[in-house]
Amino acid sequence: MDSLALLFNLFLDGVATGAVYSLIAVGFSLLWWLADIQHLAHGGITLTAGYAIFFVVASLDLPLPLGIVAGLAVAALLGLALEAGVYQPMRLRGSTEMALLTASLGALIVIEYSLTLTFGPESVSIDSGSLRTPLLPDMLRAVDRFAAITVGVTLAVFAGLAALIRYTMLGKAMRAVAENAALAEVVGLRVLRVQRMAALLAAALVTPAAALLLYGNGVTPSDALHVVLTAATIAIIGGRGSIGGALLAGLLVGIVEAVMQWQFSVGWRLLSTFGLLYLLLLWRPQGLFGSKA
Repeated sequence: MDSLALLFNLFLDGVATGAVYSLIAVGFSLLWWLADIQHLAHGGITLTAGYAIFFVVASLDLPLPLGIVAGLAVAALLGLALEAGVYQPMRLRGSTEMALLTASLGALIVIEYSLTLTFGPESVSIDSGSLRTPLLPDMLRAVDRFAAITVGVTLAVFAGLAALIRYTMLGKAMRAVAENAALAEVVGLRVLRVQRMAALLAAALVTPAAALLLYGNGVTPSDALHVVLTAATIAIIGGRGSIGGALLAGLLVGIVEAVMQWQFSVGWRLLSTFGLLYLLLLWRPQGLFGSKA
């Protein structure tokens, strides 16, 4: 494979990787926008969903759809438990943003070590089999059915989420609470209920990403911090609460990380991600699609 063909394949691989990044980040961005929470435990919820899918599919030898349902249920329940049992009581007591951040970090650590004690520290994965066979092995080795499924699932999830936010009563209530929670409560919206529904939705959104990670590189309990740092970086780049911004920022980060390998070693990936974040914060602190304060 010549140099330009390698670059093009790296670009396409970055698109698929970035699609997974976008799926991970959108739930984090949603809660940051609506409830003003830097939800560090989001990384732990993502991996918990992945382990739930692995247990059902690999350990119980049940079909993948049942694994997806299990991952969705576990993630949603965990996200709701954190919102109802940790974040909301702290907000009602007037806790500071730093206190909420610390509580979320503590929840992340508890989840990570609980997964380690339950499943061990080793990585778990499910073989994607023939899905990894290149569709055009002579030209586009990075394009296989798994990559196509990844991009298709991502676009479907983002389209569904955008429609929910724009057209449903829940979406309108979420936009009102994000704009001004106090005013939304005055006009009769149940703010606590809306925030709980948002936490439930943000947790559920990690399930497709968890499944793709499981069938891709696998999941490890120690990945929790890296997952949430990726989500936070993409949410900042895309702009707080911007669904389209999370999608495009995830793709951008995935492409930049992949293309860096054209001339540099794999170790430069993280440097390129945070370098991109730093440059963006200097140029546009509110993110690509965020509004100025």
